[in-house]
Amino acid sequence: MRIVKFKIMIKRPFEQWEFEDVETEFGITRVKNLPLLVDWLNVPNMPIITSFQEELRLSITQNIEMWNTSELETLFLAPFLDAFDFNSLPNYRIFMNRPFTLQTPKPSEKNAIQLFISQGKQKPKPLFWFVQKYRGEYIDKKEEKIEADILGQLLLAMIDLQQQNNSPQKPLYGCYTLGRFWFFVALVGKEYGVSRAYDATQADDMNAMVYILERVKQHIHQELNLPYNFPYGN
Repeated sequence: MRIVKFKIMIKRPFEQWEFEDVETEFGITRVKNLPLLVDWLNVPNMPIITSFQEELRLSITQNIEMWNTSELETLFLAPFLDAFDFNSLPNYRIFMNRPFTLQTPKPSEKNAIQLFISQGKQKPKPLFWFVQKYRGEYIDKKEEKIEADILGQLLLAMIDLQQQNNSPQKPLYGCYTLGRFWFFVALVGKEYGVSRAYDATQADDMNAMVYILERVKQHIHQELNLPYNFPYGN
C-alpha cells in the first residue's frame, strides 16, 4: 500500500495538533464569510432527499448515540456517499484509510487519511478535491487518548494535499463529522472557512448536505472536463 509522504516538517505527533497550532505553523487564517465556502453552501430551498437517504436519516437518528466510528462509517457514511457515485473510474474515486507518514525530526509518525476523493485507481494521484475526517458519538474508554482536535487534523491533511496539488490557489473542499454533526470546510491559498453544524438527523439539514456534496461532484467534473448534468438546477 502506498504511503503518501508529507512535504512539510512536522514537529509533533499527528494526534496532538489543534486547529490553532495549524494556523500558527502554516500561516493560515480562518475567514468568517469565505466567498468560496459561502458559494458552496448556497443551497436553494427545494426537497431533494430520496427515500433511501430518508431511510439513512432515520437510521442515524435512532442509532447515532450507540455508534462508534467504525459503525458510523459502515452503517451511515459508506451507503450515504455511495449514492453520489464518487467512484467513477478511470477518472476518480474515493480512497479510505490510506496511510501517510508525517516527516518529523524523530521517527516518522504514521496515520491515515480517513476519506478523500482523488484521481487514481489503486494509488491516489496528487489531484485532490475532497477530504473528510469523522468519528462516532460513542467513544470507548480505550479510544479516548486518540480523540484529538478533529478540525486540526483535517486542516493538516488539507494543507498537505493542497501542496501536493502544486496549486495553493486551487480550492480544496473538506468536511469533519462529529457523530450526527457535519462541518464543511473550504481552503484556498492561506484562507479557510468552516460552516455551521449540519445535523444529519434533521430533514432540512440532510437535504442541504445532499446538495452540498453534489456540488463537489459538479466541481470535479468541471475540472476534468467531463460531462455532468447537475440534478438540482444551476
